[in-house]
Amino acid sequence: MKSTSSHLKQLVDELNNLIKDFRYEEALDKFYDENVVSCENDKPPIVGLAAYKERAKIFLPEVSNYSAQLLNVIVSDDISATEWHYKFDNTLTGPWDCSQISVQRWKNGKIVHERHNYKTMVSG
Repeated sequence: MKSTSSHLKQLVDELNNLIKDFRYEEALDKFYDENVVSCENDKPPIVGLAAYKERAKIFLPEVSNYSAQLLNVIVSDDISATEWHYKFDNTLTGPWDCSQISVQRWKNGKIVHERHNYKTMVSG
């Protein structure tokens, strides 16, 4: 079942506000399908919401000095695309300063597939 563009835009806006506020766990619970497939750059995909949440439990507590600036949003035909500028420190990976393009496919108000493309640069 396709969402109307205006309904999907509302969902995407709400998701983006959670991301800006570093409320990723809430975003996962509310907007991600149990069978979601998430891809980052050329890394192997994370399959399933449970696996995604486990990864988040490791990565997110190590983040500090978080800033997420939403630059652009496109919503059309059950697909959303966002452009972000992220800056934060992470004790596991070091400082991040990157632009990221994220594309999500939605079904029944949930993200079923997403792809994040970015290149990190060390701050400073």
